[in-house]
Order: sequence, then C-alpha cells, then structure tokens
Amino acid sequence: MQVGRRQFLFGLGTGLAAGGPGAAGVTGLLAADQSTAGAAGVPAAIDPNTIRRRGVGLRGYDAARASPGFTLFAPATGAGAVYLIDIQGNVVHTWQMPYQPGLYGYLTDKGTLFYNGQIRNDSFIGQTPFMGGAVMEADWNGKILWELKQPDHHHDGRLLRNGNVLLLCSAPLPPAIARRVRGGLAGSEQPGGAINSDYLLERTPDGDLP
Repeated sequence: MQVGRRQFLFGLGTGLAAGGPGAAGVTGLLAADQSTAGAAGVPAAIDPNTIRRRGVGLRGYDAARASPGFTLFAPATGAGAVYLIDIQGNVVHTWQMPYQPGLYGYLTDKGTLFYNGQIRNDSFIGQTPFMGGAVMEADWNGKILWELKQPDHHHDGRLLRNGNVLLLCSAPLPPAIARRVRGGLAGSEQPGGAINSDYLLERTPDGDLP
C-alpha cells in the first residue's frame, strides 16, 4: 500500500522522527491493509534462534509487543533507492536519490527526506566505504529541493532546527600533532604518517558559513 505525503503526515504529526506517538496514527490508517498484506505464513512469535531467522523479508511479527511505526532504509551498496516500510514489511513509499547512501537519512517533520549521499574522490576519506560527500533534501515525490556538496564529509549530516546543516567531516592533523598521537595499528597510517581527525562543519543549504 502506497501512502501519500498528506496521509502520512496526518498520522505522523511530529512524532515519528522522534519516536513519539504520531506513528501510531499512521499505523491506524494502514491497519486494514496490514491485517492481510504481507502477513500470510508469518509467525506470530519471533523465533529466538537467529540461524533459523536468517534470510530476507518479514521473519516474524509479535503484534502484542511490537512498537508501532515505520522503518526508513536504503541498501548500502544500492543505487540510491530509499524505502519506507511498515511494521509488517510492506513498502509504504520509495524515493530514488541521485547517489548511493553515504550513510544516513532522516524523515523531517514536514514529510521531506534529508539524505546523505556518497560521492567518492581521490582523498583518503574519499576512498573509504563510509564516505559521504553530499547532503540534500527531497520532497515526498523525490524532487531535490536543495543539494550541498562537501568533499571531506563522511558518515552523517543533520538538518538543524535553524535550517542549517551540520556535517561530520575529516581532515589531516598538522604533522606536529600527528607525531604526538600514540597507539593505533602499525602500518595503517596514510603515506607520510598522516592521521585524519574529525571536525564539525555548519553550513547553510546554499553552502555559506553561518
């Protein structure tokens, strides 16, 4: 069952992103569909044996104990498809983003998708599997509202309440500081013994520094 943005937000309110009660309202909207779709042959209890639970698709559904809500995910090695599924594994909505995930995404209170995309480059961080490189916001229909690129961004970025974006980034430490760092795995350094360190960067959606 596909759900429209207005229908989703009607049940969501501001609760889903924060884990609040709004998700229960959406579950109510979908209750009739969830009672049949995807439930055939699904155990009502969860098998405690993880080996028997291996595989894909809905592996069990304990309606009396499960928290109502939805799951937002994107295959890490996919081409940018993002899925919103309900508690029984039914696809409620999809987005097609221009980049594969890099790595996280979030639904906003207004029903848009804030997405971290991966754009690899030749830098040390740019060759890692957790490279980011771009953040953007898309509407319910997948239209990109704005996009911001940052070549040393990785893992995550967050949309702040003031409308700006907070990015997790990585840059090499000054050599004098890098030489003082103890520990680590010998041989895992960058060429010349360079060591990267994380820093936080706040930017506007237009790319300016606030």
